[in-house]
Amino acid sequence: MTAAPQNTPGDTPDAVLFVVSAYVLSTRSLNRLESAAVAATDLPARLIRLEDTGPNLIKALDQFRAEGKRHIRVQPLGYPFPETLLNWLPGVLADWRQRGDNADTHITLGADALSDPAQLSAAAAAALAPPAAARSVAGTKPRLGKPGWTDPPDFDFHLLLCTGPRCAVHGAASAIHLLKEELQAAGVAKRCLITQTACVYPCNRGPVLVLYPHGHWYHLPDRPTIRRFVREVLLEGGRADDLRFYTTRRGRAGAERGDAPPPRF
Repeated sequence: MTAAPQNTPGDTPDAVLFVVSAYVLSTRSLNRLESAAVAATDLPARLIRLEDTGPNLIKALDQFRAEGKRHIRVQPLGYPFPETLLNWLPGVLADWRQRGDNADTHITLGADALSDPAQLSAAAAAALAPPAAARSVAGTKPRLGKPGWTDPPDFDFHLLLCTGPRCAVHGAASAIHLLKEELQAAGVAKRCLITQTACVYPCNRGPVLVLYPHGHWYHLPDRPTIRRFVREVLLEGGRADDLRFYTTRRGRAGAERGDAPPPRF
């Protein structure tokens, strides 16, 4: 596990930013988690989900700094927290400090508390009590999912948008909603299958959208570029080459053979 960066070891934080990584978490559960985290400290505190549509890590730090906070503790909160993100966070926090005038803001990164066996045992014990919280599945109808889960929906284009934490730092969490709005406005939403994915690489090109069956990868950082993608690529059958940064080997081979492109709207 990466050691937390130490800027001024003797200083006391004046704010705490709890960070959570969870791809599936309801708003109610997230609010409940934030309430518990904020109640755990007397310092001004907030909680963000690294994959959420709310303030991402960079914006949350910007907000604290705008409020005059100059020593922020970033505290991972997980069960346990993903190790890959623990390795990634120090560099991102250091990158934020070198932006603008942020160097006067000290950042410390807390350890993953639940990596300690005693803490894990305590959490497991808490999950088992009280016994009344458990419920029987007797009488429940056996099923593995809805009937519609058997067959894929009918669509023309498969749009895979990465909403992993690293792309979220570049705005991917809000990009999914912008994409849906632009598809709806163009009248083609029902003919596209949108899938939110975890990391698809390359993270530093985020927000990343992968278009199939073309095999094209696009960098779509904001609403204007998303609108262009919908219009020029989906509606007009173009490629928007200045937004496209990669095509799969099969896609490139097809272009060299002169294969007919997939139908446009």
